Amino acid sequence: MSSVRAARPSTSGPGDRPSGKHLSSVPRFLLWQAARQPATLTGGVVFGVIWMLCQAVWPYLLGRAVDEGVSGDSARLWVWCGALLGVAAVQAVTGMLRHRMAVSNWLRSSLGVARLIGYHSAETGPAITATTSSGEIVATVSTDSLRLGAMYEVSARLCGGVVAFVVVSIIMLNASLPLGLAVVIGVPAVAALLALLLRPLRSRQAVWREESGGLTTLGADTVVGLRVLRGIGGEQEFVERYARQSQRVRAAGVGVARTQSWLDGLQVLLPGAFLVFIVWFGAHLAIDGSITPGQLTAFYGYATFLVLPLRTAVEAAQTFTAGVVSARRVLSVLRTRPAARDTDEVAEAPAWGSAIEDLASGVVIQPGRFTAIVDADPDEAAGIATRLGRFDDAVHREAPVLWGGVDHTRVPVREVRERIVVNDANPHLFGGRLLDGLDTLPVRDDEAGRWREGDTSTGRLRRVSAALDTAAATETVDALPEGVHESVAERGRTFSGGQRQRLSLARALLTDAEVLVLIEPTSAVDAHTESQIAERLRQARDGRTTVVVTASPLLLDRMDTVAVVRKGRVVGTGTHQSLLRQEDDLGDLYRAIVSRTISAAEPADGEDLDAAWTGSIDALWTATHPVTAQRPGKTKPKKKSKRNRKGNGDAASDR
Repeated sequence: MSSVRAARPSTSGPGDRPSGKHLSSVPRFLLWQAARQPATLTGGVVFGVIWMLCQAVWPYLLGRAVDEGVSGDSARLWVWCGALLGVAAVQAVTGMLRHRMAVSNWLRSSLGVARLIGYHSAETGPAITATTSSGEIVATVSTDSLRLGAMYEVSARLCGGVVAFVVVSIIMLNASLPLGLAVVIGVPAVAALLALLLRPLRSRQAVWREESGGLTTLGADTVVGLRVLRGIGGEQEFVERYARQSQRVRAAGVGVARTQSWLDGLQVLLPGAFLVFIVWFGAHLAIDGSITPGQLTAFYGYATFLVLPLRTAVEAAQTFTAGVVSARRVLSVLRTRPAARDTDEVAEAPAWGSAIEDLASGVVIQPGRFTAIVDADPDEAAGIATRLGRFDDAVHREAPVLWGGVDHTRVPVREVRERIVVNDANPHLFGGRLLDGLDTLPVRDDEAGRWREGDTSTGRLRRVSAALDTAAATETVDALPEGVHESVAERGRTFSGGQRQRLSLARALLTDAEVLVLIEPTSAVDAHTESQIAERLRQARDGRTTVVVTASPLLLDRMDTVAVVRKGRVVGTGTHQSLLRQEDDLGDLYRAIVSRTISAAEPADGEDLDAAWTGSIDALWTATHPVTAQRPGKTKPKKKSKRNRKGNGDAASDR
């Protein structure tokens, strides 16, 4: 899950996304991508054809110049030499422009596909990670998109080579039918022999790509769980697994290199042998008087030139072989459907301030109120909260949620994302400037062509500062050399768990959502910080719908309504104090859940246990033992805490 489950609308238009028919096959997807860059592709083909034709006519012009020189006509010799100079100038200019178009085509297609995968991954969310590993997605962006882009880079040279081959064939057939036929038949025959190696090359590239993706996945998963691996002493096991997978990648790479080496060697041997044959055959024709010395020179030049289109064709075949493998990988990612998507029967969005009801559990979220969900099993409570945000429509077939009386799977997904924000218990911070990672709302309005009113630099900093203060994260940001302008490392790994949790809370508050759902927002902070957050959160969200999954008395005491859940169903509701005083099974259950949270705490360095929790313990004791004036002596629990509270405000999980 992402830390904040609210995605801003995509800024790309409908034409920037492929439809279902474009994803149905590799050729259709490649044509769709080509249609996104028609100008550079057309320019690349035009300049590529002219560049190749300039090289193709060189032998003809050179042959004519030789014949005129042999005949002694110096005037016509200068004409043909001038033509050679003009063609050389055109070739130089078009060669430069062809190369520029080729690089542009490669970058546009590669970066376009990588960006498309990024957008799609963000939109599909949990659905894509359920079917595709994170390492595979990374490999698709870092490797497959580049190989797919290379297909468009080589296409211009391939078109130029084909046109040049046709033109040269016509010229040679007109000059000498026997020699022309030898060239016209021989070049495709050499290409056909080289093509025999392309099929095994493609299959070995597919194997290498599979193993390479597995290695990337293993590395990515390990980086995420590196702290856990160190904690359980699993580094050696990882090293062995990584070494084994690396050897499989190496073996697959050697297989690709072996086939590639044969192909590269034959690209030199076969055209060279063919060129020797053309020279030998042409020399015999010149001796017999069938062709002139100039024509022999021209034919030698043609044969030498045709090696270039031949190699270009083989290179294109190799590029397309690898590109098709990569395109299939890209399509496998892009074909993943979002777990939550608009239906054919889209309902009108509920009015602002509508109630939300989770039918499976019976939890009702009243508008404008603070509601807590308490369960002995935190995962059950988190599951209810997550359903409110609608992240998997398949879940809602079994557990529907009504928003304003409407099944919220019928409400447009964009509307749900903008109005209901779910903040996870495991925060994730993105790399980049902290300010941009916290305040995700000030996006440029393309229709209005201006920044949204109120999002000036000063106003933005004021809003961010207020959110950081509410989340008790001001000290964390002030400790950074550049404050909110500090560059955050990937996943926010330079922050402790408690710091990430508070920054994530500030980010959620900055969305200013109609419904804000917080899952264990203070599980990694100490009691003093938690008390500050509880008080400030109440003030910051007063009058707006806020749902909190927690068993912390400090937060529960500030809730308007506490819904107690057992085995997935609401068994009772009330305020924190009324539930503590209730003398029945519901009260016993609630006190057991809350007291378990209290007894799980340990003192911070130099702090007495009850110093942090005295208010909550006194309230709990008074409520459950109203006759007794004074509670027994203080005793510290023997059980070590899973939620060790440290003096710096972070739990033990932050170490």
